[in-house]
Amino acid sequence: MAKAKKSKKLVYLIPEGESRNSHTHHYMAHITASMLSNQRKLRVKKYNPAKNKHEWFIVSKLPKHTK
Repeated sequence: MAKAKKSKKLVYLIPEGESRNSHTHHYMAHITASMLSNQRKLRVKKYNPAKNKHEWFIVSKLPKHTK
């Protein structure tokens, strides 16, 4: 029997306290179905090479697609 695929959603992470347009680095992460159903936002502590320190990164909307 084949395993069922888990639903994951790709999100855009930027440093906390910065706008989407002003940041220099971003990360991609996967949000699981349980986080979506519980309406929890992802908040991760990651290294920011622009400031040479660890900072909290939060979920932001993905940028608009341009052709």
